[in-house]
Amino acid sequence: MNANEKKRMTKEAEMQLKALKKINRWKLYAMAFSAIGVALTYAGTAGESSHLSLGICGIILIIAGIIAALILNLGLRNGRRNVEKILDAVGK
Repeated sequence: MNANEKKRMTKEAEMQLKALKKINRWKLYAMAFSAIGVALTYAGTAGESSHLSLGICGIILIIAGIIAALILNLGLRNGRRNVEKILDAVGK
């Protein structure tokens, strides 16, 4: 592997690490939506008068947030493995 190729692969690893940081931020947003869903569900089911629509919206937000966080977490895990493989190839 020549110096040009090593430089290109190192640049690729840096760009992927930057993308992984963005994906991690989106995962945090998904978890926040899930937490908002918990609050909405509690607000819809607690109290003297029950607001069924608020509870349903909360449950939908919880499910959507959890699914999105799981998918993003899978992408993070695979992306980190890919960066490790690139850096291992550059190191050899």
